[in-house]
Amino acid sequence: MNTSTIVVVFCALIAVSFTLGKDMNDTFLAEAEKCIEKTGVDPHVVGTLYEDGGSKADEKVKCFIACILKGLRMMTEDGTVDAEGSKANVPSDEPHRETIIAAIDACHNEKGANECETAHAMFTCMHKKYMNDGA
Repeated sequence: MNTSTIVVVFCALIAVSFTLGKDMNDTFLAEAEKCIEKTGVDPHVVGTLYEDGGSKADEKVKCFIACILKGLRMMTEDGTVDAEGSKANVPSDEPHRETIIAAIDACHNEKGANECETAHAMFTCMHKKYMNDGA
């Protein structure tokens, strides 16, 4: 996969939900590549997540989100969102840290029928909270 595709995926997800420091950025890029391969998701479809907030996500996109969350230790292996792990990924110098933390607090209990649905539910909640509350 080429770097520009990974960057599109990275920007789409991170701009919506979390801002990561350099170390996490590198980790995210590695996870994104693994998760695209694992789920078979079209990277360009993932790139539209920022625009549509996940409203058009199919099962592959939802499972891609779950894969990323697991890879970043933001979701446990049993498909539960780890609120503390999610908050730990937000750098202390992030200008929107309080808004992001508040969105995590508001959204980490979102549940779906399976881990992919749960990840998608958290993602869409985060998109609404984070995008509407000033980021």
